[in-house]
Amino acid sequence: MGLMDFRPLVRVTINGTPVSGFMFSQLTSVRVTDTAGFMSDTAEITFANTSPISRFAMPAPGAEIEIALGYLGRFKHMGLYIADEIEESSPPRSITAICRAKAQGETGSGFAPISQQKTRSWPDSLTLQEIVTTIAGENGLKAGITDAVAGIMPGHIDQIDESDLSVLTRLAAVHDLVAKPAGGILFVGRRAESVNASGRQMPVIHLQEADVTRWSMRRSLGEATGTVIATYRDLDQGADIEVKVGDKEPVRRLRQRFRSESEARTAADTEARRAGRAKETLEVEMPGNPSIVAEGKVVPTGFSSAADGDWVIGTATHEVSDSGYRTMLQAERPE
Repeated sequence: MGLMDFRPLVRVTINGTPVSGFMFSQLTSVRVTDTAGFMSDTAEITFANTSPISRFAMPAPGAEIEIALGYLGRFKHMGLYIADEIEESSPPRSITAICRAKAQGETGSGFAPISQQKTRSWPDSLTLQEIVTTIAGENGLKAGITDAVAGIMPGHIDQIDESDLSVLTRLAAVHDLVAKPAGGILFVGRRAESVNASGRQMPVIHLQEADVTRWSMRRSLGEATGTVIATYRDLDQGADIEVKVGDKEPVRRLRQRFRSESEARTAADTEARRAGRAKETLEVEMPGNPSIVAEGKVVPTGFSSAADGDWVIGTATHEVSDSGYRTMLQAERPE
């Protein structure tokens, strides 16, 4: 069975052409994963290809695929994806497209591969806004950076045989940012800030226990950190200097040696915030809700005294199959 019975739930466009008719009737599943941080969003689309009379050809890697989900004709755009891997298998005959919200190669619209290695230097006079705008323009993307982080001065950066995406990942890790290409936009913002590229607050979803299929909440000491220590090299003294954030046990020491006191302190602050968020996690499975997105907020009520309150979504997964439409989320406490 394909998704014909669930036609109001999903809309797929390949290189600008909507999937319809016989091809749509062979669509068996769509899975979209929206991730916070610097991991690229992904989508997986599977078609049955069992008809001996009317089989269709595999789409080519690099094809641009748009996905929308919703109910009763009211669709929510989930993103623009690039077909990264195409697989045909049997039995039963099927075609699966694994897609990512970044270009691994040239596409019809001219998206350049942001993972291509380059060698250059970024002077310390540049703001994060200027760096992101330059990288986005070189890779056929629109720059989307929130006001809260646009003025960050990352300092001198040496990019040696390193991709633009790798540089952004480094900056995101040091400054506790979300940095990823998605839907043709290179988005950079503060992690757990719940603000999108246009500066608007992400949606807040209120949930009652009756709204969900299942939920679980976990508390852990595994990420607990009382003190974070980062080290930088003082060239005048010719010695390594430690910067500490916090004054309790346990102690976590960052392995990387930083170039300045400010960079070391920023990294230590970032790690302390990240460890604090990881102490509590929430997982929810529920009937499909396309408004559930990474970096959005969810507020359970009536789950339990421990689980109730504000959470920031780290990963949102939407899956449509012949079993229907379901949404799964993983979330952490905001700072």
